[in-house]
Amino acid sequence: MASRHRRRRRPGLAHRPSAERFRFRLPARGGGALSGGPGRGGMAAAGKPVPTCLLLGAAGGGKSLLARRLRQLSVEEAAAELGEPPATQPTVGTNLTDLRLPRRVTVRELGGCMGPIWPSYYGECSALLFVVDAANPTQVSSSCIQLLSVLSAAQLASVPVLVLFNKIDLPCYMSRVEMKSLFRMQDIISWATQPITILETSARDGTGLADVLQWLRATLGDPR
Repeated sequence: MASRHRRRRRPGLAHRPSAERFRFRLPARGGGALSGGPGRGGMAAAGKPVPTCLLLGAAGGGKSLLARRLRQLSVEEAAAELGEPPATQPTVGTNLTDLRLPRRVTVRELGGCMGPIWPSYYGECSALLFVVDAANPTQVSSSCIQLLSVLSAAQLASVPVLVLFNKIDLPCYMSRVEMKSLFRMQDIISWATQPITILETSARDGTGLADVLQWLRATLGDPR
């Protein structure tokens, strides 16, 4: 008679449904220094949301250097100690920079080549910095079209806007009067629903950056 062998179950290893055995969790969404999707909302220590300021403008306008200089000034508060500007590369994607005003504010820089998907980030915007290269006359018309598109977005209808005519340290820069004329700024201000402020800046030598920080403090408000 052939003997029968039965497979014994090892104690403590009861059969489990496959769904339970392979349970896993998706990683939580989060924004890194060079990435992060729309809706990345930080929370301050007191539980209040961290305001986000969008930094927009055509490629090559100096947005990355501007964000670095603002961060440096918000920490050191000494324009004379900025030193030589660090090397930057064109932004592909999004860069995040935290400022202390003393309230924490996140500046989200979006690459100029990302113009078609800028609207994806409008919902998280508390203030807007729009950078224009004042030393590049050929870019004025395209920057003007970009700005009009941004201002016409319903999500930004009441968001304060600061337009920065940047790179005024270069000898070929256009004056504020010339830029306002070419940009038809008076017409834009009259048409827009947002409050618009204009400043001349140089992210390279720090000119006007203290005024940018002051505008951010006044616009986003310091906690009391």
